[in-house]
Amino acid sequence: RLEQDGARSRSRGKARAVAVSIEDRRTDEWRERAAVLGGDHLRYLSSKRLSEYSNDELGTFRIITDVYGGFSYTTSLSGFMEKVLGILEVNGDFYSLLQSVRLEDGKDDPQTTWYQTELVDRRGEDVKVCSWLKRISCVQVTCESKSAWDTPSELIHVRKVCNEVAVPNVKPLQYEAGNPPSRVFQLQ
Repeated sequence: RLEQDGARSRSRGKARAVAVSIEDRRTDEWRERAAVLGGDHLRYLSSKRLSEYSNDELGTFRIITDVYGGFSYTTSLSGFMEKVLGILEVNGDFYSLLQSVRLEDGKDDPQTTWYQTELVDRRGEDVKVCSWLKRISCVQVTCESKSAWDTPSELIHVRKVCNEVAVPNVKPLQYEAGNPPSRVFQLQ
């Protein structure tokens, strides 16, 4: 979900929100709420991936949330982060989570965990997703490890602090469809 702010919404005292989904999952209740709010306070974009929308189509955002969305499913982790950070305002925030990952605090158990998102360096050594995110320029990253959950999960918060964003490239090595998929990426 993307939340957008602009002069028009500030003058009315209401935020604007944009939902992006590969499928149209709007319910009657959603449509009724959008009609009550009027205008473009609630927009729903579907049928395309986030990367297929131009930045002009999307606009800029103060808050972007992604829970079991593009960040968990993309085959282009670097491209996804470039897109998100490209439409995020300076001092804007991106929130996400990843399940079944190597935790930043190291409290996951490699013997019992089936990792769904893995990163490795060029030598094949494990790299934590949170550590990779912290290599992006112009961002501040915090990760909250959840080792007690059914699968080790990382709550991720990325704050964009300037516009000169550079995302370290990772290439996909493996992608196995699933809910979410199993993915392995390698740092370049």
